[in-house]
Amino acid sequence: MSNPTISRRHFGLGAATFAVLLAGACGSDSPDGGPSAASDGQGAESGGRLTFAYNSDGPHKDWVEAVCNSVSNTLGISMEPLPYAQFSELRQQITDHTIVGAFRAGWQAGYPSMEDFLDGPFQTNGGANDAQYSSTAFDDLMAQAAAAKDDAESNALYVKAQEQLFADLPAIPLWYQNGFGGYSKNVSDVTFNWQAMPSYEFITTTNSDGFVRANNSEPQNPLLPANTNETGGGRIVDLIFAGLVAYEKDGTVTNEVAESIETSDNQTFTVKLKDGWTFSDGTPVTADSFIKAWNYGALMSNAQLSSYAYELIEGYSAEEDSELTGLAKVDDLTFTIKLTAPAHDFVKRLGTSAFYPLPESAYADMAAFGQKPIGNGPYTLTEWVHDSQAVLAKNPSYQGVRLPKNEGITFIFYTSYDAAYNDLLSDAVDVIDAIPDSALASFQDELGERAVNEPGALIQNFIVNVNAEHWKMDDEGRARRAALSRAINRKQICDTLFYDTRTPASDFTSPTIPGWKDSVAGNEVLQFDEAEAKRLWDQAEAISSY
Repeated sequence: MSNPTISRRHFGLGAATFAVLLAGACGSDSPDGGPSAASDGQGAESGGRLTFAYNSDGPHKDWVEAVCNSVSNTLGISMEPLPYAQFSELRQQITDHTIVGAFRAGWQAGYPSMEDFLDGPFQTNGGANDAQYSSTAFDDLMAQAAAAKDDAESNALYVKAQEQLFADLPAIPLWYQNGFGGYSKNVSDVTFNWQAMPSYEFITTTNSDGFVRANNSEPQNPLLPANTNETGGGRIVDLIFAGLVAYEKDGTVTNEVAESIETSDNQTFTVKLKDGWTFSDGTPVTADSFIKAWNYGALMSNAQLSSYAYELIEGYSAEEDSELTGLAKVDDLTFTIKLTAPAHDFVKRLGTSAFYPLPESAYADMAAFGQKPIGNGPYTLTEWVHDSQAVLAKNPSYQGVRLPKNEGITFIFYTSYDAAYNDLLSDAVDVIDAIPDSALASFQDELGERAVNEPGALIQNFIVNVNAEHWKMDDEGRARRAALSRAINRKQICDTLFYDTRTPASDFTSPTIPGWKDSVAGNEVLQFDEAEAKRLWDQAEAISSY
């Protein structure tokens, strides 16, 4: 089973999902595993008692308890797990900001840049800024990075921006997560890419039908590129559509549908498309295929989950319906993009699903299209049996850089990691990108060379709501967040629970991303230090008793 993410879909492909509630709230006595009526996510003063809320439909119980024990034992306060029965219940409260205090989310990069980890989650009014954090100093540094002339300059500024995050700690990084899983005796050439996802296109198989069987979960929404931000739908959409650019296994950006993307100022871009591209129904991929799709995704009344992806383009509005006036057709194979401000990494974003094209037939009935989408990618969706499986067949008209080495992918929708792993051991499934907690200690020995454990662009964070009492952007709030960070023994948890599949975090991004550094000023706050944690908590208590 692959879980959805708390924030964007890119971001959690194959990653664990969970949340942390750090308001002074009552615990849960609810028999069904959800929060009790007394703890509706609002939080209440209760003598320094903390709850750690998470979705119990994922494999999180053990590590959540470990974090609670680390904080409780270090600070001498009570921190207790608070399970929510369903991820969707927890996510809705986060979206509505009805959880007062703090919550925790996994993040997986959608495009290979530090900007992806920093922009949406932390910029003022960012599309994924669940913490409601706002810092002029941070925003200014991000703007300077966007206007940088080259990667070296922008990366240095992203590192500088993280120094501000370490001073404020609106999020508390926990650990980087590897991509880990395994494959059967029936397949070969299995590798996980920079996002910790199997590179499905390049897997070869001895199965008689030429299809590779892989784990997945039921998509949460119709398969529309701009409205897919979770694992189950995301991996399907990424295989049946192709964007202007694609990401190679190592994250290198390469042109796919685009013949060229040119700019002299990182604000106005001219895109020329390769001639001859078609959707799987035979209709041509043109400039209008992109312009209309992006406008549909951006339009507020269409309520697409990834609408924020277009916020840099002139004309975008999150408040009312507005045309993306920054998009202009030149001819059938050429269009221009004008941004509201320079964005050095904009081209890197163009391989994410929000920027995929749509055929003209989609607009006749978008809901129906989402059930049977027509794309221009390496595969076509031939069958979607809800809550069971999705079958993708090789697209004979595809002419991009991801040419499949198999006949297709059959995604089996699992409801538990244990079931998927047991099927792998019996060769009933060919590739899985998740290992149950019960097998973490043994899977590499059991699978041998068929085990996969590679770094990926995933990080797990505490995200703190900085509007909650005692956790605001003031001296008390900063001291409390720093105390919690210092009280978590990340190395011990990674060593004892995760068996080399996690690494304690040293920044807010990922070691697989260009420009990453493990020596960001201020990151000592991520080191376990019992004495310093107590000092910081006492410093906050001197300001206001929790």
